[in-house]
Amino acid sequence: MARTRGAKVMAREWTILAALGTVLVFSGTPATASVANGSDSGAMTASGPLSVAERNGLDELLERSGLRVQLESLSAGVRIQFLRGQGRISSQDRATIDRIASTNFDADAIYSRIKVEFERNLDAGKLADALAWYRSPLGKRITGLELMALAFENGWDSAVSIERKQASQHRIALVERLDASGGASETTVDVTLFIVRSLTRAFQPVLPAAARVSNVQLDDQIARARSRTLEQIRGTCLVSMLLAYRSLTNQELSEYVQFVESEAGQWYMSLMNSALLAAVDVAATATARELATAVPQVVGDHR
Repeated sequence: MARTRGAKVMAREWTILAALGTVLVFSGTPATASVANGSDSGAMTASGPLSVAERNGLDELLERSGLRVQLESLSAGVRIQFLRGQGRISSQDRATIDRIASTNFDADAIYSRIKVEFERNLDAGKLADALAWYRSPLGKRITGLELMALAFENGWDSAVSIERKQASQHRIALVERLDASGGASETTVDVTLFIVRSLTRAFQPVLPAAARVSNVQLDDQIARARSRTLEQIRGTCLVSMLLAYRSLTNQELSEYVQFVESEAGQWYMSLMNSALLAAVDVAATATARELATAVPQVVGDHR
């Protein structure tokens, strides 16, 4: 996957990271990251309100990219990891945790926040070029491959190792360019660390004094955690994309890279990544605050 697009092909890697993040939070070794919160407002760009054609074009672009399906996968992964991170708690508390996580990480709510960011930063020319790519036969095919990868992610373990060994250096280089230009690995890491950050800050008041950390310590820990995790995720992302795009020829994969690296591709990928992170930050902050009030005992269970 060249972009995060709801953590799409990276859903499997997101699950691994989220589990790791939960351990960091409840072991008293938290991390933090910073992002500007998005707020829902009217659809306005620098040049004024969106036209009907622009609204319709944006709706079609987000639909053709498979964003809703990808966000549903992300939301489901978040719910699973919040519950997996819990140990000796009652069934009532587990139900509370699931309710809070599923409400705040609702796929439709995250989709709406992402759409607002696109409306605010809409570029009609780049929108048209990006839409032309997703309407193309190859664009449609690649979206289909990415959605298929989500459906079959659980059976990838053995296939992934084989795919990595068989890939040519040229093929690997193309996929590395795809990851670098689309920001998939970096955004996957940041999505998790945003959740970890929000949980950590919300639970600080109920931690013993000795387990609390200052903002400076949090900043240092997030930097080290990000650096330590990013290279690992890049490797996992590489083999996952090799497998997801295995039916593409080198020429087709090269065409995809060219789109991602184009002005329209960079506008779309960069905006999608930043919009996703902003939406996740809002959801994570709300989730953390509600959990700290409703089930503060989970900290003690994992410390």
